[in-house]
Amino acid sequence: MTARPPPARREAFRWFTQITLRWNDIDIFGHVNNARYYEFFDSAVLGFLHERELGLGADAAMVVAESGCRFHREIVFTDRLEMGLRVERIGTSSVRYGLGAFINGNDEAAADGHFVHVFVDPRQQRPAPFPSPVRGHLETILVSSV
Repeated sequence: MTARPPPARREAFRWFTQITLRWNDIDIFGHVNNARYYEFFDSAVLGFLHERELGLGADAAMVVAESGCRFHREIVFTDRLEMGLRVERIGTSSVRYGLGAFINGNDEAAADGHFVHVFVDPRQQRPAPFPSPVRGHLETILVSSV
C-alpha cells in the first residue's frame, strides 16, 4: 500500500488568489462542502487566465478533461481562503494545473488537487495547439518538478 502524500506546501505554488466563502458553500456539517472545492479550482484557473487578454474568443475554447482533489482538513465559514496555482505540465493542446487551498495563512494546504484543460477548436471539436499568448502566460507559473 502506498503512503498518502503530505499536503502541498505554499512555496510549491506560483500564483495566488483570494476566495470569498459564501454561506451556501457550507453544508449541514458546518464545513465547506466537498463539491465546492472544484468551484474554487475553476475560479482560480479562470482568474489566472483572465489576468491577460489572450484572445480566447469564439475561435477557441478550453474544456476540462480531468480533475481531482485530496482533502486534508476542513474549511469553515470563518476561514480566510486563498487558492494557490501552478502549471505542472504543458503539452501541445493540454495543460495540467496543480492547486492548493490554503486557510488563514497556513503553509500546508487544507486541500490540494489538479485540473487538466484541453484547448479545442470549437468548430471541429478536436484538440488544437495553444495559441502563443496562452502558452506564454501558462509558462509564467510553470514549475520544473512536482
